[in-house]
Amino acid sequence: MTAEEKEIHDYLSRCPDRFVPAAEICQRAGTRNRYALDRNWAMPILRRMELDGWVESDQMGGYRLRPKERRSFREALADPTAANLGDTAIIRLEKRSQAA
Repeated sequence: MTAEEKEIHDYLSRCPDRFVPAAEICQRAGTRNRYALDRNWAMPILRRMELDGWVESDQMGGYRLRPKERRSFREALADPTAANLGDTAIIRLEKRSQAA
């Protein structure tokens, strides 16, 4: 992730549930000097982030961070496309004596 992508990501993480217009991202995500030199500086970066799967857009030209999928540990283990979690996870089932 480049520095510009990081700035956009940090700005969009402040409002994760709403689509932010691209013009607002261009104005507020970077420095004032960058916005003064080019008012649409973030447009190609936003498009690249959308193609990479970091953000999603709506029909009105707004962008937001793509929501993360939440899965249980067992679902992650059962997923054949995911990394092999069995080698990194240690699960022990021990009988505990219930001495009273």
